[in-house]
Amino acid sequence: MRILIVTTYGFDPAFPSRPEQLQARALLARGHRVIAHEYLDRRYPGQSRRHEWLPGGIPVHRAATLGFFAPEAILRLILADRPDVIHLHHLRSLLGYQTVAFARRLNIPTVLTVHGLLHDGDLVVDRERPLEAPLRTANVLLSGRQLAARLARGAHLRRATRNYLIHAPLLRHNHLIALSQHERELLVDLGVRRRQISVLPNVVELDGYAGESGASIAERAPLVLFIGQLVPRKGFDLLAQAVPLVLRDVPAARFVLVSHNRAGEEELWRILRANGAAAAVELRGRVDEVEKIRLLREAAVTVAPSRYEGFGIPLIEAMAAGTPVVTTDAPAGNEVIAHERTGLLTPYADVAALAAAIVRLLRDRAFAQCLVDAARPQAFERYSPATIAEQLEDVYTALRADM
Repeated sequence: MRILIVTTYGFDPAFPSRPEQLQARALLARGHRVIAHEYLDRRYPGQSRRHEWLPGGIPVHRAATLGFFAPEAILRLILADRPDVIHLHHLRSLLGYQTVAFARRLNIPTVLTVHGLLHDGDLVVDRERPLEAPLRTANVLLSGRQLAARLARGAHLRRATRNYLIHAPLLRHNHLIALSQHERELLVDLGVRRRQISVLPNVVELDGYAGESGASIAERAPLVLFIGQLVPRKGFDLLAQAVPLVLRDVPAARFVLVSHNRAGEEELWRILRANGAAAAVELRGRVDEVEKIRLLREAAVTVAPSRYEGFGIPLIEAMAAGTPVVTTDAPAGNEVIAHERTGLLTPYADVAALAAAIVRLLRDRAFAQCLVDAARPQAFERYSPATIAEQLEDVYTALRADM
């Protein structure tokens, strides 16, 4: 099968573990031909080459965009690539509208993986705290009639048109892939037919996690690990508030935070200085895969106090590494982690409960080991590239049969 993957910035060669690249390599391994289209962005080194081949034989073609129109990408689709199926990634893509429009004319089925619907600023009031206010479903423009009505009421022309061009493809794709049951229900609320939605996780690179998972939980130092952006959505501020509560019961505990986006660093240290816990915390920037796996295998607890996750890759990596997990009972972490079976879930934004869960795992190492023993096999069974590629292949085959 000839498969075209259309995305935003997913094929940056510096980040080979991004879901689009993992998907492409997994499909190649099953004998398919994979081509990639994405943006050309001269400001960003990873997107500055118009054409390149990534390892495994994946041709990546990047096109300059004029608003929501990329002429080169359309010409390649029509004249050169002509795939059997097109898989788009990310709802808010400048390539989405034109790709679906031309694919329909060419009778090519399209699939969209949304990647976190509550990241959508047209749908949510606050992208960092999307669950704290009602969703603005009526604000999402899905049809030309809705766009015309909004403009007739005096809406801003550019903003309304952008809203429409982003969201109209939702009802035009042949199939959508939600990363969670929660996301599927949101898509149904927006008008997508339930039968056109599959729930499939992202592909996660787990090769480096195979084999031994390091020291047993009982042998590990009381190290608490956080991997994620320093933004409110990831709950770094909640962890900072929980640190002194953990230290009160486990004085030897230490905390390592790993983040490539340190936007909230000033707020992090402000909270820690105010509660007197700064000395117990180490902040690191981006680490490579080898170092990340080493940290996960040394940690006694991995914590992800997120206010919302579109998917939750760090949770799966922790499971695969053999590290017990504490996360929030909120989408989509509560679909990755089963409370008291594969990890612990804590109530939304509850600092005391977060601290208590961390303390529980630091003190009861036998229980923590039971969580690891249940979680680790699930990570490899549910999220391996081969498993997801087979499920995607089934989706593609069914769509082609219906065309």
